[in-house]
Amino acid sequence: MKSNINSSTNESLDVFNLESKKLELKINRFLKNSEELSIPEIIEMYYHVINLKSLSKFLKANFNDEKNQEETVILKKINEVEGFIGKEFDDSLHPQIMLNLKNFVENFMIKLKTSNSKNDTKAKENLEGRAEMYEKLRQIMSTKEFVDQYNLGLTN
Repeated sequence: MKSNINSSTNESLDVFNLESKKLELKINRFLKNSEELSIPEIIEMYYHVINLKSLSKFLKANFNDEKNQEETVILKKINEVEGFIGKEFDDSLHPQIMLNLKNFVENFMIKLKTSNSKNDTKAKENLEGRAEMYEKLRQIMSTKEFVDQYNLGLTN
């Protein structure tokens, strides 16, 4: 039986299957302990989710209204992956990440305020330490903004 799916869609489907398996492993690992996620891992996770969602839309758009059996099986798989992302990432992991980032920002702000109020005789070390804290805070706040933008996409 000859496949009705063009080679571009076939390649995209292969990528979709591979990437969906990778994402599932990541999500399951981090659901156990979302506090272990580093800033680069958070960013990578969101890009992975966004790319997979885009790929699923692309794949769905390439099927005509009169689906054959092969397309029906593929659409079922795509819907399963979308359901997994919705339930495990959008509904579970994403809110945990947002809360963790909010708490990180609040904790860093408290640390910075505390370090500002201390009279430290080691001014240079204190200044360098505060500069590092400000840089870390900037990274966390930038990541939080990125995650907030994803959240806006969920509500629209």
